[in-house]
Amino acid sequence: MAKSKKIGIELDDFHYHEALDRLHVIMDTIDNHLIQHPVLKAETKVKDLVDEANTKLWEAYQLIGSITTEE
Repeated sequence: MAKSKKIGIELDDFHYHEALDRLHVIMDTIDNHLIQHPVLKAETKVKDLVDEANTKLWEAYQLIGSITTEE
């Protein structure tokens, strides 16, 4: 991959793989430690907000994945 014009450093495939991995870890943590928590099961408005945040992270995960398959 080429040098990023946005941040001025060269990004390779591993950088993208690493970002995907970190997103997956965070999404898994959110699911296991927040969404599955009894308080969030009882407080559905809170759970909905956390679900929404996790959905946005999933969208970011998919976007990075699509960037890596473009080349």
